[in-house]
Amino acid sequence: MADQGTFRPTAWGRAVVAVMMTLFALAATTGAAGASPAADRNGSPGFAAQASSLGLTSAQADGLQRTADGYLAKTDGTQVAINKIVTRAGGELLIPLPGEKYARDLADKNGARTAAAGTCPYTYVCAFALPDFEGARLSFYDCNTLNSIPWSGNGSWKNNQASHLRAKFYDINANLGWTSPGGYSQDNNAPWGWVYYLSPC
Repeated sequence: MADQGTFRPTAWGRAVVAVMMTLFALAATTGAAGASPAADRNGSPGFAAQASSLGLTSAQADGLQRTADGYLAKTDGTQVAINKIVTRAGGELLIPLPGEKYARDLADKNGARTAAAGTCPYTYVCAFALPDFEGARLSFYDCNTLNSIPWSGNGSWKNNQASHLRAKFYDINANLGWTSPGGYSQDNNAPWGWVYYLSPC
């Protein structure tokens, strides 16, 4: 019998082995890259630089990123800044920086300097995680769009739209439960427990 137990790689076999080894090497490199600081978890090195420019400690940056990760899971959104997520439905979620009560948009030249008390851009409806417009802020613009509310307990909201536009609050089954007054209107202590979706108009 002629060497049945001996493996003799062909040129094609050697090529396959080389490709497989390259893929394994790439996977190992990617895994090592994933071990970078928490602020870089979403593939944007700018988050770490942003944290540093804001004077955040490593622990603060990690804590902020953990909060963002929780909201990313609930909103199926995309993180675009260290404290900002664009939700799948097109809303924007801002997270307060460590030690601050109010969320601010770092891309806004005013927001980059200071956190104004519960701001909500004109033509938007804003939902806040906490009463008195504190905590994380969701802002919505597109009418007839169900935006998921990722928190419960008491919070607050502002309708900063035109006077004929009313925000609509929906329950877990997407049934309309309440409609706000037209803009401008607000509630600084509103229950989110039954609200699962919000449409600005």
